[in-house]
Amino acid sequence: MTSQTPTSTEDTPSVPGWVEGSLDTILSSLPFAADTLAPLRARYLDCLATCGRVADLDSEHDACRKTLLTALRNTLGLDEDALRDLERKLEKLELDISADI
Repeated sequence: MTSQTPTSTEDTPSVPGWVEGSLDTILSSLPFAADTLAPLRARYLDCLATCGRVADLDSEHDACRKTLLTALRNTLGLDEDALRDLERKLEKLELDISADI
């Protein structure tokens, strides 16, 4: 019986190693505990990881960011000022990711 879990030698979507730490720094400015943000953080990182396989990277990043921001607004009630500030920080992160690819 073979395992369905990818091994370290298999090609799985991922973001550059530095992205997680940068995202954690950005998210630490929010008024929520890390464990509260963990599911949203994971979905955002997963979304970004799949973006490296598409032609229009910017629009894919936009979609990932908008999904995260909508979830923060609708699920956790993050206010509009904090959302705008977070959006600017995430846009910068995504530009850095694009430059690193």
